[in-house]
Amino acid sequence: MTAETDIARMQNCVDTAVLILWALTGRQFGVCPRLARPCPSQREDSWMPGWSWYVGSAADWVTAECVCGPKCTVSGPGVVHLPGPVYEVTAVTVDGVALAEDAWALEGDRLYATGGRWPNQDLGKPAGMPGTWVVEYLSGLEPPAGADEMVGLLALEFWNACNGGKCRLPRRVESLTRQGVSMKMKDPAVLFQSRSTGIPEIDMWISAINPHQLVAPSSVSSPDYPAGA
Repeated sequence: MTAETDIARMQNCVDTAVLILWALTGRQFGVCPRLARPCPSQREDSWMPGWSWYVGSAADWVTAECVCGPKCTVSGPGVVHLPGPVYEVTAVTVDGVALAEDAWALEGDRLYATGGRWPNQDLGKPAGMPGTWVVEYLSGLEPPAGADEMVGLLALEFWNACNGGKCRLPRRVESLTRQGVSMKMKDPAVLFQSRSTGIPEIDMWISAINPHQLVAPSSVSSPDYPAGA
């Protein structure tokens, strides 16, 4: 067996461990690169702490509480909403030229132009052409503390199983008697249904991260907010 083969096999063990722990923790965590081409609104909004004022359709002053409901949006030429959750903005490119990092400020999923306004967006042209601009960012939730160690522990057990070593992963055999000693092992299919692996330290971590045994991130839907909240 070559070193290249060992490296490829170990990478497969790590990838498998990541996939399984991602599923067992409710498919909630992970950060992926995304690219957005926002179209900023040209409407100017004035926001004040606690309350905001704006001119209604009949040119009357209207007051509205400045809080966020199920979906909080702010419009105007100086701010755009990025599909989130946003972990980090890595680059903003206007007309094919990267802006300095102090040209923007990120607050939650809102990206503000520190210079006052974002340029218009020409979606009829490919990114990088004059009249276009692009935001590159990382989206998702960072894995919680201990995730790297748990991946390493589980990947090691897969490595041992692949190479015939001593492995703590449960087998399908539920009971075994050898030399007068009886052993009862858990069925891995049953373990997976209970969101566990059969390895105590990993299962303790999974229970702390996903105490309600979610299979996917929770969401709330409403006819008033068809895109979800």
